[in-house]
Amino acid sequence: MRAELADRRDTTWEDLGPRFRVFVYPCDAEDTRIIDIVDVSIDTVFREMRILSDDDRHLWSVALVRGEGAQRGLVWLSGYDYDDTPTDGVEWQRRREMQDRYLMARSRRGEPLVLPDGRRVIRMFSGWASSPLWESFTDEYVVDPRSLGISDDLTRDLLAWDGAIQDAGPDGPVPADSFETGLAIWRRLRDELAPIAEVRPDFWATGCGLG
Repeated sequence: MRAELADRRDTTWEDLGPRFRVFVYPCDAEDTRIIDIVDVSIDTVFREMRILSDDDRHLWSVALVRGEGAQRGLVWLSGYDYDDTPTDGVEWQRRREMQDRYLMARSRRGEPLVLPDGRRVIRMFSGWASSPLWESFTDEYVVDPRSLGISDDLTRDLLAWDGAIQDAGPDGPVPADSFETGLAIWRRLRDELAPIAEVRPDFWATGCGLG
């Protein structure tokens, strides 16, 4: 995130009748619900999302519709198109916001902490703990790789990657290849855990593209 001072004189028009497009992602095989909400404020849209999502029992996202005809496009305001596979750090961040909102609501209701497809969310990042795997909103939080049934080779490589970052210390430079190595390990984790969990690469720096 960055914040920049602005000058109100650098704009030439205003619009009090925006068109918002909201997406509600069902918990089963139904198609995603896509609804345009027009001539209201963003505050009204977010209030409506509580109803449309049944108090966050469904994943949802909101975009501002810009342009007309072939020039029409979307400016994402909350979340992202959940049906798309993220390809960079920004898209993973938006997916994370949607998932965390959904899982936090399930936690408040005392429901199992799983996504609509029944899988857990396992986060991967080095956080100065005994493991670089985490599961938000749970009592344990830090996840032992061995508890997930990960192969010995992958567990060893995962912990070695995390150890190299921790050895650098909080103020030292991390190994130059830590991001690329992390991506390679994440892909292996993603494949091994695919039946039971979505592995989210929370170490992914915003703006980095998928190689």
